[in-house]
Amino acid sequence: MKKALIGTTALIAVGLLNVAAAQAADKISLGLSGSYNTGIGFSSQDDSAGDAGENSRSNGILVDSEVNFGGSTTLDNGIEVGFRAELEIADNSGADHIDEHFVWFENTDVWGRVEMGYRDGAEAKTMVFGPLVNGITITGLSAFTWRNAAAGNNTASPLVLGGLVFIADSTKITYYTPKFSGLQLGASYTPHLGENTKGLTTDNDAGEVGEGKAIGANWTGSLGDASVRASAGWSSADAEAALSNDRTQWSTGINISMNGWQFGGGYVKDETQGGALATNVQYDDIHYRVGLVYSTGPYTSGIEYAENTEDSATGEDSVKVWSIQGKKSLGAGVSVGAGVRQWSWEDADSNAASEHDATEYFFVTAVSF
Repeated sequence: MKKALIGTTALIAVGLLNVAAAQAADKISLGLSGSYNTGIGFSSQDDSAGDAGENSRSNGILVDSEVNFGGSTTLDNGIEVGFRAELEIADNSGADHIDEHFVWFENTDVWGRVEMGYRDGAEAKTMVFGPLVNGITITGLSAFTWRNAAAGNNTASPLVLGGLVFIADSTKITYYTPKFSGLQLGASYTPHLGENTKGLTTDNDAGEVGEGKAIGANWTGSLGDASVRASAGWSSADAEAALSNDRTQWSTGINISMNGWQFGGGYVKDETQGGALATNVQYDDIHYRVGLVYSTGPYTSGIEYAENTEDSATGEDSVKVWSIQGKKSLGAGVSVGAGVRQWSWEDADSNAASEHDATEYFFVTAVSF
């Protein structure tokens, strides 16, 4: 796939170079967009000696914000050229950094789109999510959380369905086809799983995987009176050192909407021990999420559920979370919302320290510009 992708990109590049007077009327002018989200939450969780909630605050105020710089221009030959950078002002990790930056070349009706830079690849960008109420508190893909995870549980990390694509923002090249009858395909190639600024990287690093490949597809259409979006994707990377493991991931998603109702979900099957040395044992790491949402006027409400199970030599660890949420739009780009989430961790060995229950109550605001 790597050769095919690079070959396709080379043909497009030759086409760009050979078109006479392919100049833009104006240089790219950058515009601003972004969001500023806040949340105040309270938690009730197991906090006895040895529990995950021991000596933890029961409340917190969180901020998630980014400013995007982007713009494009159209050449005389009809090709659109653009740039985008995403500045994370604050996120739930406390980091302040540039998240993504990339350029694209696009001719939607003829050959499609090429992207190069720090950018999620084809599997991630074509993925369809189940419906949600508050974007910053998506059950299973949450920027905000006010509970502790169970220590020692293999599923201790927050569920990140959609952000699970392990190749992530590593420097890559991606090609997307034009849409044909609602169907679009994409393919990505990533030499090294990291964000590189110059030079070549080694390809025999112990414990790492490289040569990342990804394929994604989504379809938008209708079935009777219902609007449907669906996706399927695959990512894979090769172990760089001997006696270590490759890593492969599959994903699928669907969203069906009709008469104010939305229903759907997503599924990701990943592998553990990717790149791990001196072992040929890999286990399934499965994530899925479903949602049922209803919107009328400025109001949206819904129920969401997500689960992560991970196998190991001793059995299966799991975490389950459900939520009930509501939101009201106050105007263009401004909304307020509230909800409750219930978490439960279960350990394959029934180890008390690795099992945990928590309930979150929260109020959030979202401002986009």
